Amino acid sequence: MRNLWLLLQRNAFTLAFIALMAVSLSVLLRNDGAARSSWFQQTGSVSYMIDKQRHGWSNYLRLAEQNAELAEENADLRSRLLSMDLAVEWQEDTVRHWTVRSGMLIKGPDGKPRSSSLATPGRDGGIETGMGVLSGGAAFGTVEEIGEAHCRILTLMHTGTSWSCRIGRLGPVASLGWDGVDMGLLQLRDVPRHVQAQRGDTVFSSGYDLRFPPDVIMGTVFDVERQSGADFMSVTVVPAADFTASRHLEFL
Repeated sequence: MRNLWLLLQRNAFTLAFIALMAVSLSVLLRNDGAARSSWFQQTGSVSYMIDKQRHGWSNYLRLAEQNAELAEENADLRSRLLSMDLAVEWQEDTVRHWTVRSGMLIKGPDGKPRSSSLATPGRDGGIETGMGVLSGGAAFGTVEEIGEAHCRILTLMHTGTSWSCRIGRLGPVASLGWDGVDMGLLQLRDVPRHVQAQRGDTVFSSGYDLRFPPDVIMGTVFDVERQSGADFMSVTVVPAADFTASRHLEFL
């Protein structure tokens, strides 16, 4: 208490000046219309700027929630399209209906030959081992392991996986894989030499490995190498999925 009293004594003139200024400002604003108008204009401008900034931050914080809602809507729409388009083509014991579940990528491929990725959800979200994974409608990988809330994904950028594909929707089936060198390029192997392929052609899934339905986009042809006397040619493919920037995933 004594220290507080000493502090007030030491700053008595400053406190008195502030009090008098407050009283003067109050009297001025109460009796001078021009001053009152100017004051409210200034404070109104500041309040507007603060409210605008707060509104901007609020919108920014809602982006994640809005993106998640959009991802779920996209997954639902893709489920309906796949069910309609593939109900006749995919036959097991009964008609196979493809259901799309939305998810989020936590850790993407790091460029190492046998690295895997981590995503949500897991078993609690209906995810199962062997499911195909899309990013923006393009092939991303397949579910390797599942936990209660997470799953591990083998992406196209994994040297231990291969994918049944074809150039164009009617081309012969070939095997797509990664050589572990460049994350921006995949290799399409065992492509018959007679196939007419050129840069920019689209590579689709064949549907034969049951991880993806047919005609899911895998990538586009980057280069075609035909060796003299060989029955097959080497085709380099640029993946359609962006493995460095993907966030929202879809599980089939």
